[in-house]
Amino acid sequence: MKKIIVFLLITIFSFSSVFSYTESELESKKNVYKNILTKKFENKLEKFSEKKLKKIIVLIDKYILKYENDEKKSDIIKLNKIAILIAFREIINEKLDKNFWDINNILNESNKKTEIIMITDKRCWDSCALDPIITQLRQIPDLSNAKIIKLDYDEEEAKDILLKNWIIKLPAAIFEENSIKELSNYLVKTKDWKYSLELGWTFNPYEKRSKKWFRTIDKKILYDIKKNSYIKWNKNSEILWLEYSDMECPFCAKLHNSGIKDELYKKYNTKLSYSLQHFPLDFHKNAFSSAQALECIAKQKWERYYFELEDIIFSEKKSDIDFVIDSAVNLWANKEELKKCIENKEFSEKIYLQQKQWVDKFWITWTPWNVLININTWEYEVISGAYPASSFIEIIDRLLK
Repeated sequence: MKKIIVFLLITIFSFSSVFSYTESELESKKNVYKNILTKKFENKLEKFSEKKLKKIIVLIDKYILKYENDEKKSDIIKLNKIAILIAFREIINEKLDKNFWDINNILNESNKKTEIIMITDKRCWDSCALDPIITQLRQIPDLSNAKIIKLDYDEEEAKDILLKNWIIKLPAAIFEENSIKELSNYLVKTKDWKYSLELGWTFNPYEKRSKKWFRTIDKKILYDIKKNSYIKWNKNSEILWLEYSDMECPFCAKLHNSGIKDELYKKYNTKLSYSLQHFPLDFHKNAFSSAQALECIAKQKWERYYFELEDIIFSEKKSDIDFVIDSAVNLWANKEELKKCIENKEFSEKIYLQQKQWVDKFWITWTPWNVLININTWEYEVISGAYPASSFIEIIDRLLK
């Protein structure tokens, strides 16, 4: 399509200086151009699908409107360019079946603004902020001028839309149709025959929560997590930060290399503890063996080497097993014992348990997935991604109140 448009534009500027005419001559001049353009383009048009040809027609009509409204150009120049465009449009129309939409319907569809209903919940605070999502959506060309309607869960209209479409996670973005190519893989048809954009958020407005509007975790589950985890800093801290991570994940490395752990520890000190939880993704070939290596070095040496090896892997952004083993040896691990431990997959059960046991509880879908828990009240909140320290501080401060 790009090539044919380029040819069209070249033709417009090539012939516009040759012909000069009044509006009454438009028809005759159009026919002249049509003969020339037919010879130039007719065979090339055969290669284009009907869908692309219709898109070209829409573009042509937009150019016609543009020239008609251009006050800087003389009538002669405008009519000259319009004659070429009309001639080209007629050539394309002849290629299209008569049963297709007429040009006015196509143009109306093209000019119709996409409407997006965005629903959030003010109880979710910054974690459900709509503005960052809207900014990203507007970067998609077809959505740059989209009409966006913002609603909050406490509005009856929002509750009605969520109920009709069976949506239980916020924030939500709902489209009338699946017509945006860049989003087609992420739009899910709803019960009400609309389309919901999968944003990956986990705030459930229907879920039973604490008075401070946090989710709560069963005391026994929290005990099991702590019992089967390596914990850094104060093991009896008020806030436990679980990071479900993949050693080959670039976003996990980004989170670690941002200095966020040091910043949060400096602010909360003994009130905060940290635990790296395993969540190796299937499409990362080094993730599982790296997770094994962390467990193996902790078994062979002490648990602090678990976190030291984690820091090395993320800071170097390398997770291939040879690099991981060499790094562990530099931390005074016995190479042969370490290799044997990794090859025998001694900690497979623990890794799979951490990965799968809490998927439903914490709704883990990717890495890094951060869970912040108040171990005294059993309240917790999730941060799904490599967010800045401010996002963690906002939640930790509320958990500590």
